[in-house]
Amino acid sequence: MNTKDTTTLFLENSVNRAPLRRTSLMLRRLTAVFLVTVGAVIFALSAVADRPTRTPFEGVTFNVCAFPVNVDSTLSGFEIDYRDQSGALTRIFVHQVEQDTFTANGRTLVGDPFTSEFHILFDSGGSVIHSYGTGLFETIRLPDGSLFVSAGRADFTQHPGVGFLLSPDMGNPGNVAGFCAALSP
Repeated sequence: MNTKDTTTLFLENSVNRAPLRRTSLMLRRLTAVFLVTVGAVIFALSAVADRPTRTPFEGVTFNVCAFPVNVDSTLSGFEIDYRDQSGALTRIFVHQVEQDTFTANGRTLVGDPFTSEFHILFDSGGSVIHSYGTGLFETIRLPDGSLFVSAGRADFTQHPGVGFLLSPDMGNPGNVAGFCAALSP
């Protein structure tokens, strides 16, 4: 019977198994790194809020001024709704191009197309906490040749129930007296 010294046998087995141990250890480490990475990605995706929703819109009618003035608005643009992780609405952003036609006392003023933006912010309970518009509010060539231009920022929470503002709260209000004079009887 061929017997080997136990020291020789131990050394041969240790040498032969070392590459297997290293490979096995490397595979376990790679598997652990992979599982941690996948877990982190799944966690990160669950923490990200829902994607915003974009909604196109057109056409609205408003009233404005001290005496009855009809305003027909042609609007085009888009609305983006922002939601949190639970799907609750947190913010609405509106970007629009608008052109208004004002009529009163048998007279008509047609405004130039202009761009504006609106922001509506909600608290965690879904109540509006802030609503404001920025940009141009109106551009109209008046009959005397002057240009009525109102631009700036308006806080709509300070004007409850008002859907149309001719002039902003901050910025250039435009020549409102000239505008009203152009439509007066």
